[in-house]
Amino acid sequence: MKNDNVLVSFINENVMLTEEELAFVIDLFEYTSYQKGHQIKGINQVCTYTYLLLDGVVRQFQVFNNKEVNEQFFFPTDFFSEYQSFSKQAASNRILVAKTDVKLYQISYANLQLIYERIPRFQNLSRKMLEENLNFIMELNSMIVNDSPIERYLKLKEIRPEVIEEIPQYMIATFLGMTAEALSRLKGRLARARFEQDPKKDPKKFPN
Repeated sequence: MKNDNVLVSFINENVMLTEEELAFVIDLFEYTSYQKGHQIKGINQVCTYTYLLLDGVVRQFQVFNNKEVNEQFFFPTDFFSEYQSFSKQAASNRILVAKTDVKLYQISYANLQLIYERIPRFQNLSRKMLEENLNFIMELNSMIVNDSPIERYLKLKEIRPEVIEEIPQYMIATFLGMTAEALSRLKGRLARARFEQDPKKDPKKFPN
């Protein structure tokens, strides 16, 4: 079901618009939904939309040597796109897929340019979202290069607990630059360490 209130709240939290400007922007967003497994943006395709996720989870990944390497996970209220492809309007190898059934708003590249022309300050919202996404990617890359596997896992658990809670372990592993087996061993060591600190707790019942 379409819910303009979510879209209105998101816009109002990030940029000040008049009622007329807000109505103009809202009219250019389209509501849609996709079933689990649907490729929102496929390999070697141009990303022609940017999205506001209302419900569900979307993941972004690339394929190297026939293996999926997860790069990002998006959750409700995330404003996202495959930014490199979207900003350049050029094909890329990154894939956006609905990990679950999803509901979202989308706006085309052409319509976003119309908003920029009429309301130049709306670019501040897009710039903010892009900067947040790039900052997270840079932080993730820094974690993979500089931190130990256990540090990466604990840091991810701190800054993006929803990933730990909702994403399968084998996907988290590639996201953190390790194998699923290595991540399983790491979690086992963490569980044993917690048990040694408090032996009254059953390590089998520890959360992820």
